[in-house]
Amino acid sequence: MEDATPFLAKVIGLALMAIGAVIVVRRRKLVPVFATYIEQRLLRFIISMIELVGGLGLVVNNAWSPFAAALVTLIGWLAVAEALFFMAAPDALIAWLMRNFNTEGWYVAGGTVAFVVGFYLAGSGLTWST
Repeated sequence: MEDATPFLAKVIGLALMAIGAVIVVRRRKLVPVFATYIEQRLLRFIISMIELVGGLGLVVNNAWSPFAAALVTLIGWLAVAEALFFMAAPDALIAWLMRNFNTEGWYVAGGTVAFVVGFYLAGSGLTWST
């Protein structure tokens, strides 16, 4: 079976670049949108199920070398952990997290990190040698 890591690095990298850029540019519009996430229990659960499946898809790739492959696997584990957290966490804890982290500053930081990681992954995937 051919290694899926270069493909995953390209897809995830390009997606993270796009998502990171949009988050930074549209941060003022996103703060009120995510504030309503607390009340949307069904949506939160459905999104978490989709995230869990996607995260497990990355985890089963389970490549830890080179660094880009490890980053893809780590993103998968983070997605699995976040999905399980949002499925199981009480609403009060999610409300506390939203009150403390749903700010423009966190969106700029998170969007920037997403863009940089995406740039690295996309570059690694596009120049991957087998």
